[in-house]
This record gives sequence, structure tokens and C-alpha cells, in this order.
Amino acid sequence: MRSLVGPVPEPAERANSTLRRCARATLALDGATSDVALAHRSPDTADLWVALPMAHAETIPPGGVSARLEVLDVILGGAADGRCRRVVVVDGRVRWSDPRDQRRAAPDIARDLPDTALLGVGADLALVRLRAERILLADSDGVTDIAPDDLATSGPDPFTDLEGIWLEHLNDPRCGVVPRLALRVCRCLPAERPLLVGIDRAGVDLEYEGRDDRTHLRRLPFAEACVTVADLGRQIRLLAGCPPARYALDRAALRP
Repeated sequence: MRSLVGPVPEPAERANSTLRRCARATLALDGATSDVALAHRSPDTADLWVALPMAHAETIPPGGVSARLEVLDVILGGAADGRCRRVVVVDGRVRWSDPRDQRRAAPDIARDLPDTALLGVGADLALVRLRAERILLADSDGVTDIAPDDLATSGPDPFTDLEGIWLEHLNDPRCGVVPRLALRVCRCLPAERPLLVGIDRAGVDLEYEGRDDRTHLRRLPFAEACVTVADLGRQIRLLAGCPPARYALDRAALRP
């Protein structure tokens, strides 16, 4: 994976994180739309294994068919749970996979991405292969075209699987970290409690209501990119204005 550049993870990394979470997704082919239970990128490629209901997968012709995968990056955890913050669209060609290939692929996927959906492969679900030809990322920065090679050589944020737990904990009214973060961008705390709506190795995303009664989104970058959970806790404390010397005494306040 390429090193982090700048205060925000690169678009390919954000897209990979969205695909890994796959909180809500659909696959459109031949005019029909099917719910997607799981999407997993094959290592070192832009190809995706997509778990579909068996009835929809069986309609794919032997030579494959053009398809569009839409994945919503829905916030998991905290008061903003269920809100969509970005969308990844993957256009490409989807092919039906031999049942033996599906059975071999399922355990390989499970080692990297344990998901109960994989238990249904071969019964009510089927794994189909989507070869990405065009990838679009739509978020607060606009719409970005991502080259398949960039998606293949990048990877998800290392805290993708833990983000929901951290958001749940830090947005709890009993935790005083978020108000301290808000004071970095507001002279006084707004009437409505600010929310953390994103955490990654490069920083946090804070949402708050301004004096103009509009909702604002601010990026608070870390002093340095995080590698471990300990790094993440330390950088959040620094953003909140807590001196490092107190970390050993108060670390439980940041432990999800």
C-alpha cells in the first residue's frame, strides 16, 4: 500500500474502505437491481467478488454481462448511525463463477473479511466476479474518477473495521472528547452537541451546527498518520488538547 500523502486518505483508499464496509450496496445488470450482501476486492487486482442472491446470479449469461455496483458508505455507530457519507460506483463486467471456484474463494475471503454472509454461499447466495473498468467516488470533496490500477495497489484504512466502535464510544454524551474537539473550530459550543462522523488514520471528521444555523463538516488532521490503536488514541487526545503525560492516567476515556 502506498504511504499516506496529506491530511486526508487518498481517493483510492477511501474507496477501498467503503467497499470493505459494504454497509449498503446494489448491483444492477440487465435492467434488474439486486441487493449485495458482500463485496471483496481480490488481492493486487481491481476485481471484486460480489455476493448476490442465487436467483439473481443464475440470470448472468455464460459470457458475462455489463453491470454497475453502487456501494453506500453508511456511518456505523454513534448518533449519526445509518447516514450515508460517500458513494462508490464500479462499472464493469460481471461473470458467473463455477460453484467449485466459489467454494474455494469463500474461505480465502473469510480469512481477510469474516462475514456471516459467506455461510450462505452455495445455498441462497452466490459469488460472482466483477471486473472493474471504471470507479467513481462521490463524497464531500466532489466526484473523483479512480483508475483500476490505483484501486488495486491501495487498500482500506487500517481502522475501517473498528471505526464504528470508536464513533459509538466517542459520541456518547458521557465522553467529553468530542466537545473538546469542537472547541478547536468553535469559540463556544453550539446548542446541539457536535458529532464525530468519521475516523481514519489521518484524522477525524467533525460535524457541528454553526452560528448561521447550518450544519458544517470540518476535517481535523492528526499530527502524524496512525498505525496502531494506541497511535489513534494518542492522536485523538492531542487534538482534544489533552497533554501526552496524562494519557497513561486517562487512557480508559478513549478505549472503545
